[in-house]
Amino acid sequence: DFQRKQLTTVCSDSVEVVTFEGGGDDMDLPIKNILASSSSSSSSFEVVESKTKTTSRRRRLCGVNSYNIGRPLAQMIHFIWTYLRVVEQIGVEPSNPDITIDIVIPTGAMGNIAGGYMAKQMGLPINYLCAGVNVNDITHRVLETGKFYRSNEMIKTMSDAINVQMPYNFERLLFYLTGQNHGLVNGWMKTVDSTNKLDLDKTWHEKLRQEFRSARITDEEMCNAMKRARDELSFFADPHTSVALSAAEKLGYRLFQPLGDEEESSIDTAPVVAI
Repeated sequence: DFQRKQLTTVCSDSVEVVTFEGGGDDMDLPIKNILASSSSSSSSFEVVESKTKTTSRRRRLCGVNSYNIGRPLAQMIHFIWTYLRVVEQIGVEPSNPDITIDIVIPTGAMGNIAGGYMAKQMGLPINYLCAGVNVNDITHRVLETGKFYRSNEMIKTMSDAINVQMPYNFERLLFYLTGQNHGLVNGWMKTVDSTNKLDLDKTWHEKLRQEFRSARITDEEMCNAMKRARDELSFFADPHTSVALSAAEKLGYRLFQPLGDEEESSIDTAPVVAI
């Protein structure tokens, strides 16, 4: 109720709140389509009437979710900052070629992990980017099986910001995975648009698994990780960070022990906390 009132009691003539029924996919897709359409991707016209005349003016349209490339571009900084803090902590130079890091990220639409992969493409020494997902687990399923299939229903979870059935940033991961092969990725995404599924062949599935890992986390596992972080680390994690914490543990990282030779880090996509 508190969050609802934060949205619905905004006192500004420049803000309008719109509600919708459905999950994150239902909200993002129509906005993405509006921005991608040739008639409105850069601007639209607004009719302005006054007592003396009627004029039209150009109005820019912009979205801030990760279908806007500006979002993962900005998130690249998180990964660079994390790497610099890790090497600082273990006392080595950032240029040391023997030091790479694995980063665990709560993952929904794949925007944050796309930012991490873009940073890696630019030379940031990341080994694995690891996706912590909830039971809406298409990211985990494609990494495990090579099958990118939209599920039949959205399952409500306590980590609702990553409740995603069809992560649209997967297209960006494939683009860089294939060496920026526009034609190949375009064909794949046309298949996804028409069938809600894509089968990667063995070669591309193996390439994907060389870059990414994942773990599927239930609400119970998420809550357990949240409690352990509070009790053992005096760290209060929100549900999305806790998905990443639980995923890190499930993937075998020594999360609740002192850092040793292998360094790991979790990045939170929500604005509350980051570790």
